[in-house]
Amino acid sequence: MSSSYIKALVWAILIFIGSSLSGDTLSDVKFINIPGFDKFVHFTWYFLLFLFLAAAVYKKNESIQIKQIFLLLMVCVVYGGLLEFLQGNFFVKRSEDVFDFIANSSGAIIASLLFSYLYKRKFWKKWL
Repeated sequence: MSSSYIKALVWAILIFIGSSLSGDTLSDVKFINIPGFDKFVHFTWYFLLFLFLAAAVYKKNESIQIKQIFLLLMVCVVYGGLLEFLQGNFFVKRSEDVFDFIANSSGAIIASLLFSYLYKRKFWKKWL
């Protein structure tokens, strides 16, 4: 497994951990009290998840096709939906939030639209 896939996997695991923390733990950690900040966090998590996944595919194939971008987008959206479902039904002191799902999906969608542009930049190539 290439380092790019490992980065994507580690990021997905971090998202899972962040999503599964109990509500009590999160209220103790909440140090930024800006309305809607949690939606920004959700957007960013899935924006970066898509970029990590797309970079891994791009590096493996030396290109990326539209159908691969769509498939990766669906992976991110389904993963976000699954975690919201788990929050509402299995995780302690967590609840489903359709707006979190929208933020997750929006992050992945925007990343899918910007991937080709961003990946050509040295900064992103270095980190992805």
